[in-house]
Amino acid sequence: MKKNKKQIVLVLNFLITLALLSGCATQGKSLALGGAVGAGTGAIVGGIADPGKDGQYRTRNVIIGSAIGGVAGMAAGALIHSSNEDKKREAYEQGKSDTTKKQGNASMPNLKNPKVEAHWMDGKISGSRYIEGHFEYVIVEPARWEE
Repeated sequence: MKKNKKQIVLVLNFLITLALLSGCATQGKSLALGGAVGAGTGAIVGGIADPGKDGQYRTRNVIIGSAIGGVAGMAAGALIHSSNEDKKREAYEQGKSDTTKKQGNASMPNLKNPKVEAHWMDGKISGSRYIEGHFEYVIVEPARWEE
């Protein structure tokens, strides 16, 4: 029995580590991962719960444990995903507001667009090539900060 407890603790540690290290990008993945980890953990706990005389309740305990664990895992996965999304949204909003805040007494100046001129180039023959007429764009004045 001591060996079984050590194995169960190892499996639980592995499942928890797997859950913490795997990044979920979508709500569905979070629910699936939470449900899988919860069902696996529930099955293990159900397997070691009171099996009754001659192990007659072991299968029932494993099924019930995996069902309860799966539901609890899905709920936990949904909560963790929602929390992560809230943190991302808050960080985005904070970053957005930081860029528009004034630094000291002056705010960040605007950037002026560069001046660009378009020149029409007539079609021409160059050696054995014909180059069709086209526009060439030239930057006359580069982008700069407004004062």
